[in-house]
Amino acid sequence: MTALRILAALSLLSLTACSEKAPATAANSATDSDAANGSPPPPIHYDQTTVFTSDGQPADERNYRFLLDACQKSGFPLHALTSSEVEKIGREHVEAWIGPDKLARHDENWRFHVEVSAPCQFSLIHEDHTEIADASGRNTRIDNVTHEVDVQETGKWWPVTAMPADEGEMTEGDRHTGWSKQGIANANGAQCAVWQDSFGFQVCAWTGGARWGYSSHGSTALHDGLSSGDAIVLWTHPASTGASWKLETREFSVGKALDRRAFALPENSTRSTPP
Repeated sequence: MTALRILAALSLLSLTACSEKAPATAANSATDSDAANGSPPPPIHYDQTTVFTSDGQPADERNYRFLLDACQKSGFPLHALTSSEVEKIGREHVEAWIGPDKLARHDENWRFHVEVSAPCQFSLIHEDHTEIADASGRNTRIDNVTHEVDVQETGKWWPVTAMPADEGEMTEGDRHTGWSKQGIANANGAQCAVWQDSFGFQVCAWTGGARWGYSSHGSTALHDGLSSGDAIVLWTHPASTGASWKLETREFSVGKALDRRAFALPENSTRSTPP
């Protein structure tokens, strides 16, 4: 394959950007009655990985393997990734600790990169961020690669009401867009509602958080492959055709004490904005 064909293929790559989404906080999700009764929502922790898929296979990894094969046939100077690096391509790992008045979220992702001037010199780019927020409105974002810390005052958290009684049921909009509710499943010690779209892509959204503002409406529970702010997805099964996502949950707990270390600033961090 010629260099021009390799460069053309490179232009088709989908590179996964680091998401700045944050999960709903327990404080954001507390109902008025919970607050009045002095019964705050419990701490929530989850540890998940996700990858964008095409025809059921990790898309970016498949793109890499296609380009690697082309490079091996082209005779251009080649620097390939190691097998352990290839396993990380396109993956995103998110761990969240959500308390009644604070949250922490660790998000890291990996993507492969090549320079236009050197189309067969592959490298793996790793992005790693931690976000810590509290009910007073202070949001601290840490770049774990550069060790820079950015602090913003975003305003006090607003409480939200519990989900309505019919939350999580199918709507006409769901039917119109091809979504259907398949039933209830168990995952990571919790129940989740299984939803499926017309291509066979399945989402299982946690059903136990309605009173704290968490939705189990599967058709809207996922955003860029991750749990949206007002829902926690425990797994997704990609469709065998087309574009979708594969999400897996390593750990999920409700009511267990959160690891204090998740809310601590790294010792080697440097503040880029004043406190």
